[in-house]
Amino acid sequence: MKHGLFVERTYPWCAGLIAGGLWYHFGLNLPTAEKEFMSAAVSVGAILTGFVATALAILAALPNDSMMGRIRNSGYINELVPHLAQALYGCLAFSVLSLCAFFPMKDNAQLSTYWTTSWVMIGIFSSFAFVRVVSTLMRILRLP
Repeated sequence: MKHGLFVERTYPWCAGLIAGGLWYHFGLNLPTAEKEFMSAAVSVGAILTGFVATALAILAALPNDSMMGRIRNSGYINELVPHLAQALYGCLAFSVLSLCAFFPMKDNAQLSTYWTTSWVMIGIFSSFAFVRVVSTLMRILRLP
């Protein structure tokens, strides 16, 4: 496996783990208005999930005699599909985790460090996976 391909496959995972580790190590907390913060996070996660799902649907609907056929024939589809899936599932997991954060919040009690560390890990992973998909789609659009 080429070094560049390994980095492209793993950097969202590494970024999420590093961010989560730093968050936990330094004992960081979310802003005091956690409910509003999580509400905004649900919205952001849903928007990113919708974008990735729409991109996936558009690519799947392209005929085989178009750019999509060239991608399939080149074998790059085997790299593209996992990237799209990771971004889709990561953004969806971020939204669900943000939504689930509403349940333990009572009377302005802060979420546990384990919860926020998981949330940061998923958030950073899904952000980097989303950026990876967008940059890949931009490369595809540049194809002649």
